[in-house]
Formats: sequence, C-alpha cells, structure tokens
Amino acid sequence: MKGLILAVVAVALAGAVWAGGGWSTSYSLTGGTVAVTNTQANSSWVPVAVLIQYAGASTGTVEVRRVSQSFNVLLSSCAFTSVSSVVWIPDAAFPFEYGDALVIGSSETNGVAQLMRRGE
Repeated sequence: MKGLILAVVAVALAGAVWAGGGWSTSYSLTGGTVAVTNTQANSSWVPVAVLIQYAGASTGTVEVRRVSQSFNVLLSSCAFTSVSSVVWIPDAAFPFEYGDALVIGSSETNGVAQLMRRGE
C-alpha cells in the first residue's frame, strides 16, 4: 500500500512539473551531499519535490537546505528507519535566484536523489 501511495504522489508531481514548464534531474548520493546551484543570471526556479530512492531498505537522516548569500537555512529534515524511498514536497514556493543553492544531504549514500523543479 505504501508503494502505491508513493507511486500516485510521484505521478501527480511529474504531471505538475511538466504541465508547468518544469524539469527533473537525478543525482547520485555517493558522496552523501548534492548541491544544485542556479547558474542562470536571468532566471529562477522553484523546487516542486525531492525524491530519494535507496538501493534497499535504509536507515538514516535526510536534510534539505537552501544556501543563499552565505545564509544556510534548513528547509526540512527527516529521520527514517528501514525505508527505500523518501519524498520532500515543499509547503511553500522557495524561488532560487542566481547563485542560490539547494543542498540535499543524506547519511545513506547508496541511492539517487531526483530534484523536480519548475521555472519561476
């Protein structure tokens, strides 16, 4: 049942991303941290979701942070036990302007993080 709910959420998010001019990119969690920086001077983007898939049942923590003008702000953190996936859906729009970075940190390094975002 949990897998079905996750699949429905993923399909709904994918529809929202592509319908709103969005895109999705996957990153390896091999190093434990993924930083995605907006390098476009004349555009911004908003994270729609972060989906993390581990190779198997894992136990650990995940943090999602925003780094902007040297300020490091924790957007979300989660401790989990014996799960193979973690999903973060922001409860507000967080626009990432030029130079801003979304940082995903995971204590487990055997997975992939997928960032879904849309243009602002």
